[in-house]
Amino acid sequence: MIHLIRKLGCTVAVALLVLSAGCTDAASPLSARAGEPAFNTGGGPDVAALARFKTKPQITIAWAKKWIGPEGGRLDFYGFAIEVPAGAVDKVTMFTIRLPVDPNGSDYVLAEFGPHAQPFNKPVSIELPYGNTSIEGSASPTIVWWNNGWVDMGASITADGLRLRTSTDHFSEYGTTTQRGGAIVVSGG
Repeated sequence: MIHLIRKLGCTVAVALLVLSAGCTDAASPLSARAGEPAFNTGGGPDVAALARFKTKPQITIAWAKKWIGPEGGRLDFYGFAIEVPAGAVDKVTMFTIRLPVDPNGSDYVLAEFGPHAQPFNKPVSIELPYGNTSIEGSASPTIVWWNNGWVDMGASITADGLRLRTSTDHFSEYGTTTQRGGAIVVSGG
């Protein structure tokens, strides 16, 4: 009987350890981790220049994560995606897509991609929704990233017409717009 209780206690302890270790990398969908950008905070991105969803997505979970290794892989989440080619990372790495949950930001085509400060050996592709947005059908849609103003990354429309796609060597906050050019600095930026 004592052996059974001891075994059960060890099993519970290991389960708690695994659960706590698995949760330590997860960010709250409401706030950024220390040192990382946050949505709609002082000095954060001004979303006024970004495309809006025609029908606001019904988001119940504001972030997704996936471990992707040297063989490459893909993470899809509410029309946003990360495609990691083989050889882009040297070790298994946590990739994330985080969407704003505040009422002012969730109408916009905007996401924070991670990991931050992670160099890639090859460019990684990201996709953002294009279909069912205010820029659908536009002659010049583009993806922009936040750097104290929106910076044009360029983009192409995917074959199915539902997303805009670009490649990047870093992760940050990205959105879509029809405003093209170097830095698109908008009020508050």
